[in-house]
Amino acid sequence: MSLIKKVLFFFILPILGILFYNPATLGKALPLITIVAAFFVIVGVLLMRGYSTVLTFAIFLNGMNAIVRLMMLVSNAFTKNGVFQPAFAIFTFCGLAISFFLMLRLDKADVRKTMVR
Repeated sequence: MSLIKKVLFFFILPILGILFYNPATLGKALPLITIVAAFFVIVGVLLMRGYSTVLTFAIFLNGMNAIVRLMMLVSNAFTKNGVFQPAFAIFTFCGLAISFFLMLRLDKADVRKTMVR
């Protein structure tokens, strides 16, 4: 696997998948965003070093994110008055798609080959 793919799969996509929310919502949580981004940078560094246990943990985190976003999409896409929130639905679905893709992609054989220390 090339270095660009490793950076994409281990650093960029996990941070995007977790933090893909409406920018108005994210603007209120800048300290939390930096903590989450730092956490995923540490996970990415450990993945680049070849820790297979961290790979399993990253797959688990992306799967949990996909499940939580699916539950949020179903319950929060409409307000209590029945008004559809397209921005929330789009951002939630995109974050769900990124996490689901990453969960399936990280479990492939070529990624597992890079985990040999």
